[in-house]
Amino acid sequence: MKTTRLVTRRTFGAGLAALLTVGPFAGPAWAADEFASLPYRTLVDGITTFLNVPQDQRDRLALIQSLHPDGGNLVARPLTMTVRAKAGPIDVQVGDDNSFALPLSDQLKDENPTVVTNQPKGTLSLQVGVRILLPQTTHYAYREFAEGISQANAMTKRFAGMMWLFSKTADSLILRFHRPERQMLRIAAADGALTLIADESGTIFVRLDKKLVEENPMMELSEPALDALPALSR
Repeated sequence: MKTTRLVTRRTFGAGLAALLTVGPFAGPAWAADEFASLPYRTLVDGITTFLNVPQDQRDRLALIQSLHPDGGNLVARPLTMTVRAKAGPIDVQVGDDNSFALPLSDQLKDENPTVVTNQPKGTLSLQVGVRILLPQTTHYAYREFAEGISQANAMTKRFAGMMWLFSKTADSLILRFHRPERQMLRIAAADGALTLIADESGTIFVRLDKKLVEENPMMELSEPALDALPALSR
């Protein structure tokens, strides 16, 4: 079954306003438009959209922002991001999965500095999405999945704006665990228990079942899931 993570994407390609330093040596005088960059305000749009939603409508969600290398490969490793603020450059920590968290401040919003990377212009896309926060226990009701998906779809609609008319809603979750150890999920359905086993990457795919949402059976996990990603099953 084909699955797709639910994210929105924006090309990351405006020009660079200053030089980059590569390793211990200063790089050559590149032309201003050779590096992938975006204005600060554009990069915090997703954060603002997320925080503007009332807390009780996003309490099962966490925001994810990441840079996706077009073609799947980074040109330079590791990926770096720098806010070119007037007060001095601010390095942004980037995770192994290319996710990042920009410093959020009114001063930077007013200044709107360029945020630059060490990748060529046109090679990155900005992905904005959410992950579902699950109870950190091994026993909880099936409806936790449904409520998480409901909030995720509503938030994705806000991210997508008018493009939501052409989008599909998530109907599944990809459960993630701390490490791949063949974790197990057992759903105590009335017509017979259903057991799902994690794959070699330590993830379990769960397609939401309307009948089970109404029944709301209890579930048992071999260990608490780290979180879940909303996904499309088709």
